[in-house]
Amino acid sequence: MAFCKYSSSLINSETISIDIKFLNDYLGVAPNDCLKVYLFGLLKCQNSAGYDNTIENFENVLGLSREDILDCFLYWQDQNLVQVLDINPVEIRYLPVKDSIRTLKKVESKKYASFVHEVQEIITGRQITPNEYYKYIDFIESYSIRPCDFNMIVKYCVDKKGNNINSNYILTVAKIWAEEGVKTAEKIEEKIENLTLVTSDVNQVAKALKFKGNLSIEHQQMYEKWIKSYGFNLNNILLVAKKVSSKTKNYSFEMLDRKLTKYFELKLLSFGEIEEYEANKNDLVNLAREINKALGVYYESVENEIDTYILPWLSRGFNAKALVQIANFCFKSSIRNLIGMDESVQKFYKLGLTSINSINEYLSEVLEVDKRIKEILNVLKIDRRVNSFDRSFYRTWTYTYKFSDEIIDYAISLAKDRTNSMQYANSILTDWHDKKLTSLEEIKKQKIDIKPQESSKVTTKSFRQRTFSDEEVNALFDNLDEISL
Repeated sequence: MAFCKYSSSLINSETISIDIKFLNDYLGVAPNDCLKVYLFGLLKCQNSAGYDNTIENFENVLGLSREDILDCFLYWQDQNLVQVLDINPVEIRYLPVKDSIRTLKKVESKKYASFVHEVQEIITGRQITPNEYYKYIDFIESYSIRPCDFNMIVKYCVDKKGNNINSNYILTVAKIWAEEGVKTAEKIEEKIENLTLVTSDVNQVAKALKFKGNLSIEHQQMYEKWIKSYGFNLNNILLVAKKVSSKTKNYSFEMLDRKLTKYFELKLLSFGEIEEYEANKNDLVNLAREINKALGVYYESVENEIDTYILPWLSRGFNAKALVQIANFCFKSSIRNLIGMDESVQKFYKLGLTSINSINEYLSEVLEVDKRIKEILNVLKIDRRVNSFDRSFYRTWTYTYKFSDEIIDYAISLAKDRTNSMQYANSILTDWHDKKLTSLEEIKKQKIDIKPQESSKVTTKSFRQRTFSDEEVNALFDNLDEISL
């Protein structure tokens, strides 16, 4: 997901430039760091899919912390020049400058006189500007929260960040809580109590990670997600954090979040399951490379392949040998990518074929049927490969009509000298089925305009071969193609 990107109205513009209105109205009054962040983000929007369009790149290039960068974007959001879509992970959308005009509400000054005084008593590290007061009052009016309850949020933020706290941080916290329904004194107090406990846990995670930066509300939100949404417990999170930090320097909360998210998606919630997965990772890497070799493809890194394809395949009951065999089948049938192989795997799964033995047995059955059909084609003097139409006819005769080989051979003998003999044989058998004729004796009593001829004897042999030719593989995949997912 892109960190910075344009809104659709800006994407549709033919040129990307700095609007004159921005230069006139904002350049002289915006803080320097905010200007740097806005202009650098504007640059990144020109290639929103770029690998370096990340908040980490902003930190490295601008020399600012993650919190400072987010504060700057919150400043521009207040000016209606950007929209902060998410803060975990951070995602910013740039808006046209023409949309920056804001309709201000009329506020009764006497109504909020005591509130103004109380806020200044909480934030003692700097003088609060009239514009900042307006933003607080606008929030109170918009979210229907009492001033005294809002001040509880302000005090919480000051306790966490210090007396020189940015108003945008306060408003971000207040907005997140309000959207969670935390707007009354009772719920705010309960939220602060829970966050105090969470902060203690987050500090333990930071220690396990050897994290040196300042903890923020984003780190707390990550932790709450791991506990409440993913179902991990603190002990397992700490074990994972210690394990990864022992192998990698400067391991961040974001990196831990990605790893825990992957474990959650793989349904690995206990540390024992996670350790087993990591211990077997070499086997999975070797399996991925063997599959890729069979398919005729190469990927320098197979981690994404393991997560996206191989683990789901294994979880469905396929074993490694079966997957390599399927990859070989795919290569011989010109399916030479993982997406195509995945479709084939799903079809095998739908048939209940997950082991190499069951796949080989199924192939033997398919080839037996194809040999039978091929002998029918020979009797009809049709010189070509068996195709899906032939298989469809034969499946109807045997599985739907439940005709014996004797009856089918008799129909073939009647059709062999006819034009479109396969279709003619099908029409004869369909007619007999409609008349509910089930024995060869009954059928032979029917009036037939062509004297029956002795059909060639059709025999089959058990097919147990384990190395398959291209023709045999094509027969297998022709049958699989008839199975819809």
